[in-house]
Amino acid sequence: MAVGIGYYVGALVSKADLNHQVSKWYDRAPLIGAVLGAVGLWVVVRLVDSDVSVLGVLAVIVVGAAVGTGIGWLAGLATRRNARTAIGIQAIAASAATAAVAAVVGWVLFEKLISSITWPSAKQRIPFPQIDVVTGTAIEIGGVTIQRSAIFTMGALAICAVLLWFFINRTRLGRGMQAVSQDPDTARLMGINVDRIIVVAFALGAVLAAIAGVSQGLQNNNIEFRMGFLAGLKAFTAAVLGGIGNIFGAVVGGLVLGVIEAMATQYIPGQFGGSTWKDVWAFVILILVLVFRPQGLLGARVVDRA
Repeated sequence: MAVGIGYYVGALVSKADLNHQVSKWYDRAPLIGAVLGAVGLWVVVRLVDSDVSVLGVLAVIVVGAAVGTGIGWLAGLATRRNARTAIGIQAIAASAATAAVAAVVGWVLFEKLISSITWPSAKQRIPFPQIDVVTGTAIEIGGVTIQRSAIFTMGALAICAVLLWFFINRTRLGRGMQAVSQDPDTARLMGINVDRIIVVAFALGAVLAAIAGVSQGLQNNNIEFRMGFLAGLKAFTAAVLGGIGNIFGAVVGGLVLGVIEAMATQYIPGQFGGSTWKDVWAFVILILVLVFRPQGLLGARVVDRA
C-alpha cells in the first residue's frame, strides 16, 4: 500500500507521461527506487526493533524520505540514457516522503486491526453457518432420506454446469477462452486480449471453488484447513473420468465417482469394503480409466494427423 501510494503521488507531482510502451520502466525507475528505499528502511527498522518509540518513528520518516530520495535520484541517473522522461527531484522527494509516511501509518492501523480481532486457531474445526432453507431436518421421499444440503449441492451443480456451458460456448469471451486454450499466440494475432482471458479464467475458477466450498461446508457442518485437499483430488479424478475439457463430462464423472464410492462402501465385503476404503476405490477407477480410456467417458478421441 505504501509503495503504491508513494508512486502515485510522485507521478502526480512529476506530471510526466510514464506509460510509454518502450521506455516506461526506465521512466518510472526514479519513483520506484524512491518508494522502495523509503519503505525498505522502515522494514529494516521494524525487523531490528519491533517496538519503536514516537521519536524513532519520526526519525524513520525523515531518514526514510532522505534515503528514498537518494536512491530514486541514483536510479534516475542509471536509467537516464534509456528514459524518455526526466523526473525532477521534487517528484522523487514527494514520492519517498509519501511512501515513508504511508508505511508508518499503515503499520499502525494494521497493528490496531490485528489486536482487535480474535483470530481462530488454524487447526481448529470451525462450525459452518447454518441456513434455514438449506439446512435443517432431512426430507423423506418414498422411504429415502435426503439431506437438504445434498439438494442444494445438486441444484448448484446443475445451475453452474448450464451457466458455464453457456458462457464458454455462446459468449464472445468464452469463445476467446477456447481460442486461447488451443493456441494463445494465434489468438493474440486475431485481436484477443490473452491477459484478460487468463484473468477471467482464474476469476471464474475462484467463483466455482467458492460455491463448492459453501456446499461442502453445509454438508460437513464444520470447516477446517485440510477439508479441500481430498476434495481437490477427487475433482481431478472426476474431470479425468468424464473427459478433460468436457463440462458435462466432469459432471457425469463426479456422479459416477460418487455412486462407485457408495457401492464400494455397501456391497464389497471383507476388509476391502467399508467407508475406510472408498477413497482407495475412487483412485483405482482413475487408474483404470487412464489405462483403458484416457480420453474419459465423454471425451472425444483425438487423432494425430501427419
